[in-house]
Amino acid sequence: MNAQKTLWLFTVAFILLLAVAAPALAVQSKNVAVSKVTSTAAVLVVKADVTADVEVDYGTAPGVYSYTRTSNGLIRHEIVLDSLTPAATIYYRVIITDSANPAASITLPEKSFHTARAAGQPFSFAAAGDNRPPTNSDVTQPAVWNTIVAQMSSENLDLSLNVGDIIYGWGSDTPVQNEAKYDGLFASTAPLTATVPLYVAVGNHEWISTAVNKTGYERELALPVNNGADAATNGEEYYSFDSGDTHFIALCTEIPGQEGTVVGNQKAWLQQDLAANTKRWIVVFFHRPMFAGTHTSDPWTDVTNVAGQQNKADMQALFTQYHVNLVLEGHEHLYHHHVEGGVNYIITGGGGAPLYPAPALGAGDIFTASTFEHVKVDETSTSLNVTAIDSTGVTIESFTLTGPNLHLAQNRIYWSSYADYVNHDLSVEYSIANSGGDATNLRVAYLSASNGVLPLTFTPVVLGGLAGGASTPVTIHYLVPTGVAAFRATTYVTCNDPSGGTYSYPGPPPL
Repeated sequence: MNAQKTLWLFTVAFILLLAVAAPALAVQSKNVAVSKVTSTAAVLVVKADVTADVEVDYGTAPGVYSYTRTSNGLIRHEIVLDSLTPAATIYYRVIITDSANPAASITLPEKSFHTARAAGQPFSFAAAGDNRPPTNSDVTQPAVWNTIVAQMSSENLDLSLNVGDIIYGWGSDTPVQNEAKYDGLFASTAPLTATVPLYVAVGNHEWISTAVNKTGYERELALPVNNGADAATNGEEYYSFDSGDTHFIALCTEIPGQEGTVVGNQKAWLQQDLAANTKRWIVVFFHRPMFAGTHTSDPWTDVTNVAGQQNKADMQALFTQYHVNLVLEGHEHLYHHHVEGGVNYIITGGGGAPLYPAPALGAGDIFTASTFEHVKVDETSTSLNVTAIDSTGVTIESFTLTGPNLHLAQNRIYWSSYADYVNHDLSVEYSIANSGGDATNLRVAYLSASNGVLPLTFTPVVLGGLAGGASTPVTIHYLVPTGVAAFRATTYVTCNDPSGGTYSYPGPPPL
């Protein structure tokens, strides 16, 4: 065997050895995001770089897994994690295997998330928005957005909100271009969303007026679905959910043909959703702001737009009627705090898009800053502590909402005198307690009764102020016809907080 042939055989053998010894290339994870978290279930989104099989093991202790759920033969998986323990920390691990090459597999480090809090349990959430890239050709998120995501990841949050413009969509985007933009988003958000569910409000740069962009938004995000007339067509564009003592409502200012407003089916759903709420706090979030902004052609900010101004007035009336506490908005690339009728409006649009100059403060404006930022909210049953934090970690504004929380109890029923007995004038003594913040202008606003019983006490019954933790008695007189042995009475009580917000028990009085 000559030297040349020997060298050739050695080369072949070496190549064969490499082919046998080389490990299979590992499949790659492009996104892991916990979503739609309730007290007993969640959806885990897992996206790989190839068609893959996914296994998720989970339980209530680190490294101890009571359940396994799988999904096979997909690039993007939505895996339902059920049988979760309410108000608990859930630990999980993800194993991703290339469907075409089972030897190529990756096990991701264990992560955890918290199921929805029970009433009375404090928790924290964060809000940010307008983190889209600077141009529609970019798929990479701004560097400062990565900083803000890292800040939120360190804050021990239960959930996070985004007020929109999470990508820079374009009307001519193809499905491939649209998906690349969301992949760029997930490359930034995965460190947060692997442990904290993200709830998004649609921004104008998501461009859902085109089928490609609308389909991409609904495909790439796993969001709750509303139960209104638009459930089949715009189900994920607006929705609500609960955690702890807070009711969250996401609205859409970008429904095609209704841009910049909340009208039609969405407005009807909003009113029904607010009326059905039983939670102490209400937080609403959407993209375009109602009371501030440089986008002067938007219906809510264009004072010459009659329909837009009427819709803004209608929205404000709903928010005050059902005492919405906090409204989070975007669209303007800055931070801005405005109070209108006792409702706090926060623009948190400093997520990374090019900043806008801070406007001069006008009526109702509290504070503004042209800076990259996010908002952190610490919730308890009696307070919402709101902190705006810039990208360097400096607190630029902080305030606490401690609205009144009224409770009505019946103390005793009696005839105050023989004359009242003869005249069928029954006295009912109630106690009104306030377990929240200080109340002003407390009054009994409306009375009603069943079985032909008539309230004799004239309304409103003005009771004045009621400090947090205090209670006050009030006696109401009823005319009870002969033969009536029982009746149901309804008492509506209203008050204000020190900033002018309106509160009522058990709900808004009849008009």
